[in-house]
Amino acid sequence: MMASKTKAIMQIHLDQKDVSIIGEDLLEYAETLSDALGMDTLSIQQEMRSGDLNHLIITFNHYFSDYIELLDSDHRMSS
Repeated sequence: MMASKTKAIMQIHLDQKDVSIIGEDLLEYAETLSDALGMDTLSIQQEMRSGDLNHLIITFNHYFSDYIELLDSDHRMSS
């Protein structure tokens, strides 16, 4: 059964003080979500890894912004 699309089921606050783990965390969330939604996990993760951290965040938002809203402290991270 596929999950129904609902805007921002969850919000994730990313700690900008430790940017080294942001990418790892988002890749893990992407794996969990894409598996649950029946998406091609490997392709999505490859696309996320194909650029810098900003590209990774934009790609994550492209696929998962209907389910997760990324927040940087008190601000929404743009897609």
